[in-house]
Amino acid sequence: MMGSRLFTVIVTSALLAGCATTSSTPVTRSNPNVITAEEIARNPSTSAYELIQRLRPSFLRTRGAVHGAPSGGVNNIESVDLVVYLNETRLGGSDQLRQIPTSDIQEIRYYSAADATTKWGTGHSAGAIQVLSR
Repeated sequence: MMGSRLFTVIVTSALLAGCATTSSTPVTRSNPNVITAEEIARNPSTSAYELIQRLRPSFLRTRGAVHGAPSGGVNNIESVDLVVYLNETRLGGSDQLRQIPTSDIQEIRYYSAADATTKWGTGHSAGAIQVLSR
């Protein structure tokens, strides 16, 4: 008797859980490679560099590129800077982010080396950051 009662409770619970309605609000997943206007508005940073440093420091990570092996057989590793774009205009390296005030920014996007090369061509071995202005 006790076993059938427990079985009934389990089956009823499972049926009720299956019939439960879900929220009609869609679940949005943020893109880790994008700093949105909402995030920018909530952050008290003064420059694009400071904003990225606070919200997505991995965008500014120094990358190394191997440049041939010298006669000693050890690879030379040079630090390679990413390329910064304001809208579609190439500005230079990451130091240029310090010159862009947060108040002028709509969105910031990080592009991997492969994605940046596809979008803008060669010369993006460390990736790129695109700042989209208001």
